[in-house]
Amino acid sequence: MKRFLFLTKLLLPILALTSGLLMAETFEKKIFWPMFIRLPISGSFGEFRNRHLHMGCDFKTYGINGFPILSVFDGELASMSYSAWGYGLSIVTYSPTLNLYARYGHLNDLKGDVKGLDELKMAFLLLGNPKGFYYKIPPGMFKFKAKEPIARSGETGSGVSHLHLEIYNQSGYYNPLPLFDYRPYDNNPPVIQRIYIESDRGYLQTIPVIQNEDLSHKIEIEKKIKVGGKLKIKVAGYDLMTSKNKNGIYELQLKVNNGIVFEKKFLFMTTQDAATSYNLYDIHKSSLNPPHYVHNLFNPDGYSLDISQFRENSDVRVGIHLYDVAGNESKIILPLVVSNANPSAKNENLRAFASKDSKISLDFKENLVFGEGTVTIEKLDKLPDEMKVQDFLQISEAYKIEAIDYTWKGAANGAFSGDYPDTKDSLYLYDTTIRNWLLVTSWKTKEAIKFKLGRTGILAVMRDNVKPVIYYPYLIYRDYNLPEIKEPEMIDKFYAVSDVGSGISGNVEVLLEGQPYPFKFDWDRNFVILEIPKSLEKQKDVLLLQIRVTDNAKNYSEWFTDLITF
Repeated sequence: MKRFLFLTKLLLPILALTSGLLMAETFEKKIFWPMFIRLPISGSFGEFRNRHLHMGCDFKTYGINGFPILSVFDGELASMSYSAWGYGLSIVTYSPTLNLYARYGHLNDLKGDVKGLDELKMAFLLLGNPKGFYYKIPPGMFKFKAKEPIARSGETGSGVSHLHLEIYNQSGYYNPLPLFDYRPYDNNPPVIQRIYIESDRGYLQTIPVIQNEDLSHKIEIEKKIKVGGKLKIKVAGYDLMTSKNKNGIYELQLKVNNGIVFEKKFLFMTTQDAATSYNLYDIHKSSLNPPHYVHNLFNPDGYSLDISQFRENSDVRVGIHLYDVAGNESKIILPLVVSNANPSAKNENLRAFASKDSKISLDFKENLVFGEGTVTIEKLDKLPDEMKVQDFLQISEAYKIEAIDYTWKGAANGAFSGDYPDTKDSLYLYDTTIRNWLLVTSWKTKEAIKFKLGRTGILAVMRDNVKPVIYYPYLIYRDYNLPEIKEPEMIDKFYAVSDVGSGISGNVEVLLEGQPYPFKFDWDRNFVILEIPKSLEKQKDVLLLQIRVTDNAKNYSEWFTDLITF
């Protein structure tokens, strides 16, 4: 049985790579670009997401709705669905010839060259649950030709305006970017941001990486890195492709003395891969917003390198290589020196940890845990200056939480002892990878603040006295509907909201000429959105608009005033 499991783990990456290569060879010129214009890729295949992996590609529509969406192959409608979250309005098409499905997500409507498609959507909404539906469509009821308009882009479901496209079949999901019609025209290599080294002997180091003007990379260290034991090496990096979005990496390699010891190429993934993102990424350091992707350079249940197998004090040359789908390469060399003087420090208790003063405790008994290391909780004398924000005040001691050869799925249970009755006082985590304060899910008792922890960083009770701010958005975001889908009798107005600390509560006051006025709050953009009838011009040439918002600490913004002209 053990031999079978070993062979399974060995063969799965090979099978995945083979499936991806077969897809690229078989469907090279049979899957077409899904739009009339060549828009950039804003989200790549296999990227980290907070609860899963991104199993498709996102096409950047610059915050605008209404671009025609084209069928990527000859096929037929397989299913139609709608949800306020996730894919939003979505259709799945099927090609019997290719035995492939294509999912188009976040659509505005189904108005294209196929008659009856949008009317069917309206019927499903009217007859079923208006909050969502899912229906399989009888084979052959709606047929499409490749490159035929079948829908229009939108922002239904999660995220701002974009098209989400997936290509898949019963085996799993395929990356379309290596295909002829999808390959980006890109000369920029990936960017390497940081390298993380963890040892089963308790060693942990984060190494910043600098990109030179010629786009090569370097690290600035005074001497070679002395380390021993079994190492887990991780790398943070991204690829810009043809957009300004930080996309995921297409291929990663780890070389030891010029020999490849680990390789991962994002060609093909199973649904199991999507559900086990912790195998590919450090989920406690990775972030979607802002984008920060930390890749594991080792296989599940394994290590990158057992450096103790090398001679004491010998040099080991470790190379980290990142590639984009166009073949551009970035690399960095780590100069390691074998130092096995300290014995391996095995942790006897893998489920509960506490600070030395017992102020903070963490419990992982309900979590799935990987690794044989530890979680350290270190009290800091003071917060570094770069973490300080005006009117965002430190109330408690600060504690640095780090995980060494230790990964957990889900959120751990924690307790921060002490009584903090002020409603403005909450528990925050400073994420040192994205350099931002994050509000921690927590609740107060008389003895402690109980909390859930899914990331590492610096934990402290902070008092949020920072007022939210309302401002005009950038010009590109002041109108995000093409004329074809715009309401001609309405004026759309957009106002951006930001907050440092507890975050916007959703409590928004909008007054038009001193009277409450209906609005929509866009949580993806943090926008207050208004629709104002042009017919009001008959009553007044200029209208006074006032907006005020509050954050979760009950801080009020200043009143924002605008004049609406027709």
